[in-house]
Amino acid sequence: MILLTVRDLRYRLVRFVVVTLLGSVVFALLFVATGLVEQFNKEPYLAVDAIGGDFWVLREGVSGPFTAASTMPVTAGDAIVADAVAPVVSARSSLLPEDGGDDNEEIVIIGGEVPGLGLAEPSSGRGVEAPGEVVVDDTLDADVGDVVLIAGAPFTVVGTTTDTTILAGIPLVFVALEDAQDLVFRSREVVSGFLADGAVTASPDDTVVLSSDEVAADTLGPLDGAIASIDLVRVLLWVVAIIIIGAVVYLSALERQRDFAVLKAVGVSNRTLLGSLGLQAVLVALAAVALAAVIQLFLAPAFPLKVRMPASAFWQLPLFAVIMAILASLAGMRRVARSDPALAFSGAGG
Repeated sequence: MILLTVRDLRYRLVRFVVVTLLGSVVFALLFVATGLVEQFNKEPYLAVDAIGGDFWVLREGVSGPFTAASTMPVTAGDAIVADAVAPVVSARSSLLPEDGGDDNEEIVIIGGEVPGLGLAEPSSGRGVEAPGEVVVDDTLDADVGDVVLIAGAPFTVVGTTTDTTILAGIPLVFVALEDAQDLVFRSREVVSGFLADGAVTASPDDTVVLSSDEVAADTLGPLDGAIASIDLVRVLLWVVAIIIIGAVVYLSALERQRDFAVLKAVGVSNRTLLGSLGLQAVLVALAAVALAAVIQLFLAPAFPLKVRMPASAFWQLPLFAVIMAILASLAGMRRVARSDPALAFSGAGG
């Protein structure tokens, strides 16, 4: 069976190389689509973890700090009982380099007490220590020491964070609580809500207590349509892959019909012939997946959104590709199984 497969692959080498290249492009897009969905699903959980706190206390009726506006008096924190409680400000805004230009970036301002909950640990530089300082996500075009304008006010970048984006790539920027209050509310008597470490055993009546996981899940809500669309594209890519591999295997079965008849006439079993055809499809699929794993390394950085490739993709995609290849070769296998050994002694193939 293996010998038959290898000889046929060598005889039709150019065709199978072309099919492998076409399949690798499809599988590379599948890799990237898988990485995008993984990023969408993990992004809010990583961001919420970076902000800190086990629970968020927000105004009643607010679904989450990133999908709705919440305002509370700063004095409401006195009625919250937990291991640690800290006021927080969360609001959409914009960021520009100090020298102006057209590089206006949509951001989410996170304001927290210095030091305290709400200010993420920077991956480079240092954290916010005083008003007028900002820590930005590393997806922004800003380095430590740069001056940027947030809602028109100048801030000095003192650090950068990693994996602190939400809503498909909107970066978080971290400033002192007072700065955030001035920018968002023009008052230091108002905050968006409170972060709490440990269980919240008491809170004002007109508030809602959300766990960090609930906040992250709420942030995923606006992306449901985008994730569903990518999943549909993934299904269509699998269909394209099945068509490509199935078509070439079926064509190979048609061309080799007389060969199969001869092999049957000399006693080769249907099982061996079918196995050879199936193995051919599997080898093409695996070669395409292996090449795709390399292509996606160069393709992913070209996407405007971060592509987070899960480790599971590198065994799930080959496994699904094998299953797909076997399914795609069924039509060719059926053709082989029905070939008549008497064809070997006829004057023409058919």
